Amino acid sequence: MLIPKTTYLFLIFLTLSACSSEKEAPTPITCTPQELEADPEGEWYRGDFHVHATGASNDTGGDSFPADIKEKAKQRGLQFVVLTDHSNSTGSDPSTLEEDPALFNQAPEFPYWDIAAELTENEAFLMICGNEISPVAEDNNLTQPTGHIGCVPIDLETFDTETPFIDRPKGTVTGGDALQQAQSRGCFAILNHPYSISWTSYDWTSFDYDAIEIWNGTLGYDVFDINARKAWLCDLLAGRNVVAVGGSDNHRVFIAPPGSGTDPALGYPTTAVFATALTWPAIMEGLQAGQTAIFEGDSRLYLDAYNAEGCRAEGGESRILRLRGRIDAQLPDAKVVLTRAVSCQDPRPDYTQYPEVDEQLLLEKAVISTQFFDFQVPIQGEKGVYSAVLSGNSFHHIALSRAIVID
Repeated sequence: MLIPKTTYLFLIFLTLSACSSEKEAPTPITCTPQELEADPEGEWYRGDFHVHATGASNDTGGDSFPADIKEKAKQRGLQFVVLTDHSNSTGSDPSTLEEDPALFNQAPEFPYWDIAAELTENEAFLMICGNEISPVAEDNNLTQPTGHIGCVPIDLETFDTETPFIDRPKGTVTGGDALQQAQSRGCFAILNHPYSISWTSYDWTSFDYDAIEIWNGTLGYDVFDINARKAWLCDLLAGRNVVAVGGSDNHRVFIAPPGSGTDPALGYPTTAVFATALTWPAIMEGLQAGQTAIFEGDSRLYLDAYNAEGCRAEGGESRILRLRGRIDAQLPDAKVVLTRAVSCQDPRPDYTQYPEVDEQLLLEKAVISTQFFDFQVPIQGEKGVYSAVLSGNSFHHIALSRAIVID
């Protein structure tokens, strides 16, 4: 039976309308069964969520003032930096273990708040003054974890910069206590280097954090970072909405990339956030939505999900995963690995053991340095946490993707 031309055109219109992610969008429909839907309006903005400044942290070497940090950040292609100096009473320098109780729990906790605002350039560069709350176990026990909690102010207009954080006396404040303080203050709370050396590790006394630093600069992407990524995957498998971030933990801004030993360079690693504009509200919106990518140098790795018709869709409707990016020329024998985490053996809050994750391999593909790649991987919509790593024969210049969760 022949279908009238007008009816045929109407059926095509209904099909395309159902595929569109916004049925009443005034712009032309870009999602069709023949191709993947176009990216939403926005950009990947590059930043560093973990940076220390001279005059606020006591272990920076004396040459990392905010203006120096801004200059070096812009040279490295960063568009925002968050200063996360230690809570006022101490810092993290082991040489300061004999502390003066007269300095405990006193403000200012955000000494560069006004200067950071002055160094911010509209639509060009953001400098944000945050904090790293740093409690310590009693009796200078450097083998007892407590944790460093990164405090990233969510709303710069209403944020309380005056009230001190309480992180002393030693042995009285847990990592969970510090986390609760951060969130009560209005911080986007990040577990900085949850698996690290001794007392700077997290004690897992609370799981109410917003994000985990799954890559801390120091030695590059090392065993501590691998375990932090496993903890993040375990959180997602448990239904917790936790964002993955990276931070250089830079203390000396003039260190050349990628840094050496435990002295990382600014922006190594970088965390990119997908946002509609280079404003702090937009960056925070993208961050809270988990739209992050972590990398060093020129490496990039972005993960997106689409339904069977090619429309952007995350969750139970996801049927196509798309991996895009490139590899830094300094990373030899590079490959992209896509996995589905299906279960986790999670010993937490026991901090003496690490989580173990069952990750099923979905794709392992070699990539050529400096060339852009774009892979599509069909999936069946099976439950799990899908994520990817771009790696090679180095601890540096790799890249980590965000996660797609199907529950």
